[in-house]
Amino acid sequence: MVLALRAEPSGAVAESAQDTALELSRDRFVDQFAITFGVHCLRHWSTRHTAAPTYLAPCFYGWIKTNGGLIGLSPAEFAEVAEPVIEDVHRLTPKGQRPDARLVAGRLYDALDAAKVEVTLKPFAMVTAAR
Repeated sequence: MVLALRAEPSGAVAESAQDTALELSRDRFVDQFAITFGVHCLRHWSTRHTAAPTYLAPCFYGWIKTNGGLIGLSPAEFAEVAEPVIEDVHRLTPKGQRPDARLVAGRLYDALDAAKVEVTLKPFAMVTAAR
C-alpha cells in the first residue's frame, strides 16, 4: 500500500484537481518527516536507559501533524502502532547511541502501512501572492 499525498489548490483549478492524488511513497514519507523526528524527538532518546522510550510516540504524532500531515488516528491509536516500532528500534540500537532518524521514519511508515493507515499532507497555502 502506498500512502497518498493529496494536493488541493485553491480557486477554479481546485474543482478539476480535487480527484488528483499524488502517491506518498516510503521515500517521500521519510524525506518529509525524518529530519524533524531527529531534531525534535530523537534528541529525547536516552542513551542510558534500558527500557524503550515509548514515551516518544506522542512526539512523532505531534510532529507529523505539525509538518502538515493528516493522519486518521487519535494520539492513543497512533501510540499503539508506534510503540512496537520504538521497542524494536531500541533493541537494534547499540547501547549509548541514538537510532538514525531515517530508520525510525521508515519503520513508522512500514507500521502505518501494515495497519492500513493513510497519511496525507495538507495543501500548501500561500500567505501572500507571488510577484
